Amino acid sequence: MKYIVTASQMKKAEQNADRKGITFSALMDNAGAACYKQLLKIIDGGDVKGKAFVVLCGRGNNGGDGIVLSQKIKENGGMVLCIFVTDLPNSACARENYSKYCVHGGSEGNALDTALYTHREDAVKQALTNCDVVIDCVFGTGFIGELEPRLGALFRFINMNFEGLKISVDVPSGINATTGEAAERAFLPDVTFMLGAAKKGLFSHPTFDNCGDLVLLDIGIPDECYEEYEAVFIDESILKQVPERKKSSHKGNYGKLLNIAGSEQCIGAALLSTKAALKCGAGLVTLASVREVCRAVACAVPEAMYLPLYADAEGFADGESAETVKDKLAGSAFNAVALGCGLGITQHVWEMVEVVLKNCNCPVILDADGIYLLSLNINVLEENDKHRVITPHPLEFSRLTGTSVQELQADRIRHARDFSQKWNTVTVLKGVNTVVAAPDGKVFVNITGNPGLAKGGSGDVLTGMIASFITQGVRPTEAAMLAVYLHGLTADYLAESIALSGIMAGDIAEILPVVMKSLER
Repeated sequence: MKYIVTASQMKKAEQNADRKGITFSALMDNAGAACYKQLLKIIDGGDVKGKAFVVLCGRGNNGGDGIVLSQKIKENGGMVLCIFVTDLPNSACARENYSKYCVHGGSEGNALDTALYTHREDAVKQALTNCDVVIDCVFGTGFIGELEPRLGALFRFINMNFEGLKISVDVPSGINATTGEAAERAFLPDVTFMLGAAKKGLFSHPTFDNCGDLVLLDIGIPDECYEEYEAVFIDESILKQVPERKKSSHKGNYGKLLNIAGSEQCIGAALLSTKAALKCGAGLVTLASVREVCRAVACAVPEAMYLPLYADAEGFADGESAETVKDKLAGSAFNAVALGCGLGITQHVWEMVEVVLKNCNCPVILDADGIYLLSLNINVLEENDKHRVITPHPLEFSRLTGTSVQELQADRIRHARDFSQKWNTVTVLKGVNTVVAAPDGKVFVNITGNPGLAKGGSGDVLTGMIASFITQGVRPTEAAMLAVYLHGLTADYLAESIALSGIMAGDIAEILPVVMKSLER
């Protein structure tokens, strides 16, 4: 599994590995080797030969990783300058590698070139000006607080003047690995090689945008060593949850979904969520919406069934709609109810949302206007303990929790977990690296998707997908994870052939079955 951890949790995992016989020294060797292997994948030409590298090393184990990486580069024909930016190594493993490679010169007797930044500022800047790659191995998970002024000045010089490839090993120096708090002049890499497990702080906002591409590298720590962790990445293993289509089956085997969505002002939300639910495999989908919406959507999605509601003067569901929906819930055995996409925000719509949340005997997936209305009376969640999935974006989640968007974004994992445990819901906190939090405290982070999803309607498609998988029998947490993963994966598939700016929510729903088919091979 791929874990997201705090600095202290990573330290415990390393200690557990050491007890199993995978020594700290071995982990450092593994880290250097893994970084070198990844370096070859991203460097021009796939070879270090003839290229110049500057490796900035700190006093601790991150500096030791840099020494091992430097030696790998030199052994394979690269020109490398290993610069100790504060002082010589003081951790046992780092001192060991300093003695091995920087003093005695390794197996071939060729010592790495070294320089003390504090003593040779001009030489360091000249080296930085003339090299191809700068690699930051100064702090790793050990940074807290502010940068020492001279080190901050060095990072500022690199950030502003260096035009080559910048890499950070484990954590960009100047960033707190646990909280994501960043010093004013933190190192700004193009790529960060995360070692063993991803560090929680790198996924806070706006820190995430300043870490470059994140690449997770295996350094030989077994899964069982991670006794504590903050979250787990959603990966391709979630695809095992895709419902199987048996030969001897019929539409009733794939569930009945009631999608309460749309208004005369938001016809598209009803269309997108309904279509996405059918494209994901739900057997029977009924759209409950005002009559104008039902007529419009039926032309595009004749496969759905419809529950027409009367509209008020502004095109939203009227005062009779709540009772109509209540009767429908009582008379039909739905497997899931999706609620909120484009419904509008009125007293009558709230009455309908309240009726569903209080009376529904199956899982409810709440999105958009449904979430806004819930934020006005969240205690209604206490009146029904059936499964619920909410899918807020950060502003909607801010309304639900009474916490500022900035604070939420700084620790998305913690806030999603806290809400899910308090209100017994599955929380899908949308955005870059969408977070899925379960009522039992488990948290999952998604890494598929791209900025092409930053467009109206994307959330409606996601709601339809989650509801569809639940309707087909996938448990709510796994259904949310599966939908989020496929939603992003489909956007990535589209990005291979069209510009991100041209990706439409309707494209996601339309092409989804093609992407799912490609995964069967």
